[in-house]
Amino acid sequence: MGQIKALPSRDFLKNLLAHVSEEELFSPKTTFVFPTRRAGLYFRHYLFEKRKAPGLLPRIISIADLTAELATLLDQRPLITRADQAWVLWEITREMPFFEKITQSFDHFFPWGLRLAEMLDLFERELIDAKNIIYPPEEELPFEARLFASHLGDIQRAFRERLKEMQVITSGERIRTLAENIDRIPNFPGALHLVGFFVLTKAEQKIFKTWLNNGAMLWWRLEGQEFSEIYHELERAFGQKAEIISSEEKRPEFHFYEAPDVHHELRAVKERLPKEVKTPDDTLILLCVAGHLIPLLYELPEDMPVNITLGYPLFRTPLAQLFLLFAELRESFHQEEVYIPAYLKLIKHPYLKGLKFQGKEALCFFHELEKTLREHGSPYLSLEEIETLAENEDLSRFFSWFHREFLKPWFNLNTTQGLATALRKLVKECTRVRLSALAEDTPETLLEKAFLYAFETEILPSLEKVSFATQKLRPRTLFTFLKELLRNIRAPFEGEPLEGLQIMGLLETRLLSFKRIFVLDANEDYLPSVEEVNPLLPEGLKPILGLPPREREELIERHHFFALVRGAQKVHIFYQSAISGKGEALGKKLRSRYVERLIWEEEQRLKRLAPEKVTFIPLKFDPAVFSRKESILKGQAEKEAVEKILSGRKHGISPSLLNTYLLCPVMFYFKYILGLKPTEKIADFDAKELGEIVHTALEEYFRPYIQKLYLPREDNDPERLISYFQEFFRLKNLYTILGPERRFFVEETAIFRLKRYLEFLEIKFPQGFVILDLEKEYHKEFQGFKLGGKLDRLEKREEKTFVLDYKTGTFLKTLSANHLKEKLFQYDPPANFDAESFYEFQEMLPDLQLFLYLFIVDADNAAYLQLASGNKSYIEKPLFSDRITPEEAQEFMTFKFPRLLEFLLRHMIEADAFYAARDEKTCSFCDYSLACECARK
Repeated sequence: MGQIKALPSRDFLKNLLAHVSEEELFSPKTTFVFPTRRAGLYFRHYLFEKRKAPGLLPRIISIADLTAELATLLDQRPLITRADQAWVLWEITREMPFFEKITQSFDHFFPWGLRLAEMLDLFERELIDAKNIIYPPEEELPFEARLFASHLGDIQRAFRERLKEMQVITSGERIRTLAENIDRIPNFPGALHLVGFFVLTKAEQKIFKTWLNNGAMLWWRLEGQEFSEIYHELERAFGQKAEIISSEEKRPEFHFYEAPDVHHELRAVKERLPKEVKTPDDTLILLCVAGHLIPLLYELPEDMPVNITLGYPLFRTPLAQLFLLFAELRESFHQEEVYIPAYLKLIKHPYLKGLKFQGKEALCFFHELEKTLREHGSPYLSLEEIETLAENEDLSRFFSWFHREFLKPWFNLNTTQGLATALRKLVKECTRVRLSALAEDTPETLLEKAFLYAFETEILPSLEKVSFATQKLRPRTLFTFLKELLRNIRAPFEGEPLEGLQIMGLLETRLLSFKRIFVLDANEDYLPSVEEVNPLLPEGLKPILGLPPREREELIERHHFFALVRGAQKVHIFYQSAISGKGEALGKKLRSRYVERLIWEEEQRLKRLAPEKVTFIPLKFDPAVFSRKESILKGQAEKEAVEKILSGRKHGISPSLLNTYLLCPVMFYFKYILGLKPTEKIADFDAKELGEIVHTALEEYFRPYIQKLYLPREDNDPERLISYFQEFFRLKNLYTILGPERRFFVEETAIFRLKRYLEFLEIKFPQGFVILDLEKEYHKEFQGFKLGGKLDRLEKREEKTFVLDYKTGTFLKTLSANHLKEKLFQYDPPANFDAESFYEFQEMLPDLQLFLYLFIVDADNAAYLQLASGNKSYIEKPLFSDRITPEEAQEFMTFKFPRLLEFLLRHMIEADAFYAARDEKTCSFCDYSLACECARK
């Protein structure tokens, strides 16, 4: 009968050496089994330190390697990949009743298949023969999960039989086979030491119990000096008590730091690192968030040797993101055309920019094409059409090559084998030049090499060797498979040899001890980590199936964390206090419950609250970064530039120019003084172009009635108006840009609104009106400036002249009668041109387009024709309503408005600054917000 002994966590592996006889320690017949290869590597290092002379060593092996070796003595079937398991499960469930919906296609089934395979693997490890759950808890399960639960027993039996037919086995079934046949395995030639195991599955418990009965030694690691409840459970399972070997240990020196963000954490760590790390168990940086590895490497001293032992999320690597961009472009492929925004996103990726073509970098070609595509504006184009847009022969040849070599293979993909070929070629071309250009051992180089290793050893084999590698699949299925691989595979960093600063994830530290530890990102959600919930296995279903609860996983993390930090001499724990989340989830990051426990223990030891134990790292930033300018100073040169613009406009000062200044003088500065043009936006709908089509259709429709009376009840002709609209619509680029469904929707909506407008005219103006002019420019001299405006329609209603301006898009509010009578009509413009005077003026007169039209043509009233209005009564709302008498309107336009206009023109020229808009909404829709230091962001 073997023994169970528990050692303190500090220097656990070194203490183990002291409690094992030298005869066993240095016998090749002795076997030491560890949870990880890394722990075995450290143990071997300590053995060399203990016995410096040459000699034989015991066998040191990880439990995964040992069980795989022993299991193959019983069953030689090779392992089947998880993706192949999903395929087999799809084939099985397709033949079962009630599964028609979920098995209609493999891409629909695939995510469920992966999770079902994971569940079946757990059953095998826990020695469970599944049963059909006839009445699963409906409130916790989606429909698919209830369906699987009600057929679990049938699926498990069919799955085992199919695997036997295929002569393959899962890792879970392999370890179950070993557990159920452990008595058939020959005894070990010498002593067997099982070192540092914590939570065990039922299969592992059965194996370990047999080995214990045959004389093995089981060594447990305490959490400092604490004996975990898990060990009590294992004592009951093994039928024997553990001997606890305690020692007098000084409690570690804990330091806690609250940092604003990860960058402040890293800077503080760098300041506290030792200048030299002499041994592999000297200093550890524990990364709770693997994604922070790259910024950490940039902060470390360049001359400090570093070993990294953790898995970096493949999904976060630049090459993985490139794969996903290709997949996104392929998924947007429609009727032999690519979605141009997705195409532009792809060609901006830095890996593609580094491609070489005929000695030139692809960057210059991509830059030219982006400019061309933005100017063209179409959201969908075929590859051939993109090539014809090239402005020169070199550009055309480059894109013909780029499309042929890189894009077209993706558009013809229908097998995982073909996807692997496309990926291999892409990686080869993108990394060939790049890797040779990168300096050795930079963070980017390390990450890229780790990705390439995972790519060659895991991604490509997963695509090429699955049983359905040559089976034709839809692109969506292929990319779902690829995304699952990228999410689940981690780029391995294996630190060798054992020297320098160690950087590890928590599970990689199992059984290891360090003198000095830096814990980064010790926040909730990171420590303990958040486990992805398997929708087939909610917590309420686990006890029904006989599976351990989620708390068991957290116990594992908690044990390894406390065993690690309580075994150190000095521990620096950093956590963030930044605000994170969105909406209802918005809030301050919380420090980990483990940190709370350690602080509580410190307070218990001191018998008082200990706020001094937490060091608050102040937020360091340049206040100028967050400062927002209220204006852009206007020197003499700018004043002269404004005056030149106002004086030199061929068609006169337009309402849109003045309204731009009224909305935001800074926007006016960027647009008219600097002459900056916004980036051309690619969209599948151009509202401005649709507005032009409607304008032209209405102009042609009313043209026969210029200087004539139009009687809506007699002259309304919807068919003629619609025919004009359809004719001009088909001639415009917008018609070809829109897809069939969107085109139908846009056309029918416009036709409905035009018909409704004619109905409105019939109801509103039964007496008719005379069309005076259509789409005509008018000008007027005013104080040395030329005012100008193009009127959509000028008409006479009874004895009054009306200006009409068509609006096909956003609904524009006109000033209310109360605002006009009580504010604007009473308002006198200020005597100076400071900021407050401008904002006061802006509030009084936020839009002067209609006023300026009236002033130029000396008309009586004006209105916006709001064709998109949902209410007929709002289609036309006059500037001066019935509550404004003609005398009041005339007095304002004759005496008051010229003074307001004069103030605005003088303000544009004489004010000492271009003042910024105070409305955040204005900034959010501004084309210049990214370049503007005055923007409210």
